[in-house]
Amino acid sequence: MMSEPAARLYECGDVVTCPKCGQGIGREFAIDGVVFLECGNVIVHRMDAHCKQCGEPLYWVVPDIKLRRLIKRVLEARERK
Repeated sequence: MMSEPAARLYECGDVVTCPKCGQGIGREFAIDGVVFLECGNVIVHRMDAHCKQCGEPLYWVVPDIKLRRLIKRVLEARERK
């Protein structure tokens, strides 16, 4: 179970859809301000795929610098406990 302060870092956002056919791909999932893609029970930071419905290429990338900063903040928070 997540502690109360950590729980505030997580936030579900808008549904992400295929730009061609509108098929739902997943949801935006923000962790401390960094927006990932939530697909089922997986949080994605980099994806190169195709829509299952129409075949349209789909891409999702969280810049490495944002990912490094997030990891650094999490590790620093753990050290303070």
